[in-house]
Amino acid sequence: MATAGKPVTVGIVGLGRIGWSHHAKTLAKRPEYRIVACVDPLADRRNEAAAELGCATFADFESFLRDSDAEVAVICTRSNDHCRHTVAALGAGKHVVVEKPMAMSVREADRMIAAAAKARRVLAVHQNRRYGENVRFIREVMDSGILGNVFWIRYSGQSFVRRNDWQQLKKFGGGYLNNNGAHSVDFAIQLLDSPVADVWGDLKHTVTAGDADDFLKVILRGRNGRLIEVEQSYACAIAPPRWLVAGTCGTLSSVDEKTATIRHFDPKAVKPIKINPGVPEGRRYGNDDKLPWQEKQIPFEPKGAEPDFYANLFKAVRRKGKLLITPESVREQIRVMDAVRKCAGWKM
Repeated sequence: MATAGKPVTVGIVGLGRIGWSHHAKTLAKRPEYRIVACVDPLADRRNEAAAELGCATFADFESFLRDSDAEVAVICTRSNDHCRHTVAALGAGKHVVVEKPMAMSVREADRMIAAAAKARRVLAVHQNRRYGENVRFIREVMDSGILGNVFWIRYSGQSFVRRNDWQQLKKFGGGYLNNNGAHSVDFAIQLLDSPVADVWGDLKHTVTAGDADDFLKVILRGRNGRLIEVEQSYACAIAPPRWLVAGTCGTLSSVDEKTATIRHFDPKAVKPIKINPGVPEGRRYGNDDKLPWQEKQIPFEPKGAEPDFYANLFKAVRRKGKLLITPESVREQIRVMDAVRKCAGWKM
């Protein structure tokens, strides 16, 4: 085993979009890591990795587990293989980074967590948008108190795309929920600030090729009463605002995550309103209540820095530090996604 002063050796399993363009390119620039192996069934991808990274390459996963001394396996295979590859890598004594979605079901997630515990190895899920700029910005606005008590959040991601790659096939674990929904459902759970009490959801297949879902609607209610809606699809050509955050003293709206409009009032500047149980004077609707509204536009930019996923992983592997994103926390996301599929009557 390498000492704490040496780079962590890594094998990347799957050189597709995320494996090559994100993990390989990122880790190659980090001095605390060294890519020693790459796995892919396509010869041209293996040749590219050998030429650019100077690492060993393997055509199959089993050869990698048998012959590579990589300490960490980064699992970037198709979604339906995540559990199988993770459990096997942990059983071979490797730490694991697994791409989202972590698993196809809670049952699979539990198998992976149990395998990590048995092997005494780190299991990290690359849930990289949990602390993305948009979520951190919304969190900072909420924590500032300017909106009062936030009771409703809606996040919408719409486009019209007739997608036709493997992620539109159920048999590979494809679909919007497993793909982009793995991010949005995850950060919705974080923004609840409370355990999930109720889940409602719907999934549809509309305009894409294949048979996987390309439309999702998820509604979460926390035990604290906060309601969060997530709606995303490849079949809506006119997009509503990306974010709507409603509180008891104001509302935030952002169309494009470039600027945000905040309309609010200072609750200290208004008198408490009392109910009038009698007959409305002159049959009026409403009253003369005037609120000192203020409105401003601000850049959709968080002030705080994004946590460094791979710096945190290094500490977990080398120094037995705590993971910022634990597999147990991602298991809750998988549980909610299971509940959405059940509610929608959707079978993988």
